[in-house]
Amino acid sequence: MVRAYEEDDDEEYEVIPATPLRRLEKRLSRMESTTSTSEVQRLIEQIIELIKSNQRVIDDVIKANTDLRDELSRIPGKVDELVASMREFLEILKASVEEAPAAAAAIPKEAFDPLVKKIDEFVQENRKNAEVGQAMLTSLNTIDKRLKRLSLALSGSGQGGYQEQQSAYQEGYQESYGEGQQSGEQQY
Repeated sequence: MVRAYEEDDDEEYEVIPATPLRRLEKRLSRMESTTSTSEVQRLIEQIIELIKSNQRVIDDVIKANTDLRDELSRIPGKVDELVASMREFLEILKASVEEAPAAAAAIPKEAFDPLVKKIDEFVQENRKNAEVGQAMLTSLNTIDKRLKRLSLALSGSGQGGYQEQQSAYQEGYQESYGEGQQSGEQQY
């Protein structure tokens, strides 16, 4: 090492060989380039895993939605069976009243009025339940359409489909709430 001192200034100067420094700079640049590549690769793997988990969640929701729709589609048939049974019961009850005038004379017709009223209330309530079930089926169909649209947007978008996902979500939101508020929402 050579040191040079100036007599006028108090500054020191050293002569250092440049090759070890250049080797260190090259090694540092190689380390930086490999680190960024592995981080990018890890980030891509995390994004892919996130997309896969989102797809699994969407598939589970669609399956649950389908099962619920199937179960709800059975309700109107069961309600119709119940209404038919109630009508048969009322016919049998009326026939028994007509066939047994002596027994009917002992029991006033007004005694059956509360029972008939209650049965009519049950029939009306069952009709309302059937209407609610139908409204739920309609809502579930809307949800199903939105989920399929969102699923298509997610599967077709890859990594850069955030805007497509947002537009699909906004379309579904406007279908549900935009039209519902204009026409008047039903209260259940």
